[in-house]
Amino acid sequence: MTFWQLSPAAMAFAVAALLAGGLIRGYSGFGASLVWVSCLCLVLPPPAVVPSTLLLEVASSVTLLPKSWPDAHRPSVRWLLTGALLGLPTGIWFLAALPERATRLTVGLVVGLSALALAFSHQTRRMPGRAACAGMGTAFGVLNGACGMGGPPVVLMYLASPLPMAVNRASLVVFFLAADSMTVATAATGGLLTGDVLRQTALFLPIALAGVAAGTWLYRHARGDARRIVLGILAVLSLALVGQAVVT
Repeated sequence: MTFWQLSPAAMAFAVAALLAGGLIRGYSGFGASLVWVSCLCLVLPPPAVVPSTLLLEVASSVTLLPKSWPDAHRPSVRWLLTGALLGLPTGIWFLAALPERATRLTVGLVVGLSALALAFSHQTRRMPGRAACAGMGTAFGVLNGACGMGGPPVVLMYLASPLPMAVNRASLVVFFLAADSMTVATAATGGLLTGDVLRQTALFLPIALAGVAAGTWLYRHARGDARRIVLGILAVLSLALVGQAVVT
């Protein structure tokens, strides 16, 4: 099942979710996949959502990369990518092997735990070392491959770091572009990028990028605490997904 089999109301909901996720990504540098996957999984099966979301993440990062590259914290990004490469195959296997209900429940729990972690995270005095960065990257790889939502461990690491917000945002953009590109390549070898998924993604792309452009404009003109912006959204989406997985 893909976008074209949805009812008009479900289509409108999907379009709104794509815009909202792009808006958050353009503003904060993270959060799009959490919104896209959690919302779209309410109306579409996860195997149709996750590959599209990964492709949208890559496209979003490409648009943000030129202005983010100079500010990125490259040492941490390198070790995160090393870990992500190790975790990806396991995550892709989970996506192909888990039943739809279990995947929805997993997505809902990841969103909920991410919201709680963001709410209670505190800034540290030092950046994590190489081993810690690689461990966070491995967690990203497993989660990203399994449900297209590997961002929380990495986002939490940067939000708790002593780095300035501009450096955190830039590092996330660079990391997500490289890591999501690796995930897409792994998913393609696993046969998850079907023709229907690619056509659906082509339809989603301009909608998501419009949201990213609006979010980037907001970031330049009205800066604030990105963590607070996404907390309420994540909490509601988590409850909806877990409830749907339990009831259906």
